[in-house]
Amino acid sequence: MNSRTCNQRQNNQESECNNYQMNAFGYIGSFISVIAGCLGLIWPKQVSRTIGLQIPGRLGTSEVRATYGGLFIGAGLAVTLIATSDAALVLGAAWAGAFIARAISFVIDKSRTKENVAGLVIEGVMAALLILA
Repeated sequence: MNSRTCNQRQNNQESECNNYQMNAFGYIGSFISVIAGCLGLIWPKQVSRTIGLQIPGRLGTSEVRATYGGLFIGAGLAVTLIATSDAALVLGAAWAGAFIARAISFVIDKSRTKENVAGLVIEGVMAALLILA
């Protein structure tokens, strides 16, 4: 779709707009994403320990703050501000990608731990919330 708004007429026909307002699932999913990001930004060492990563130094700490903090905060806030089902779908696809990659690791790497099962559940629920928004 081009930069025209959904309400503008094009060639005497009403242009279609499939960009619907997001429902409560989208707000819940984006809010949880922002909260997860705040945890990563404020407490990178605790978050990295929880997810089983070791931070090798200042660069590692910066990486955790950026990836598990800033990226999650930015994506969650963007979905909240844009507030459309399409925006929520994009973030939901990212969570679904994490779910699929973890499921592949679960099989290939045989990483069948309770932490990985928890990760699968969290990523699956987040993907579902946002995709259904």
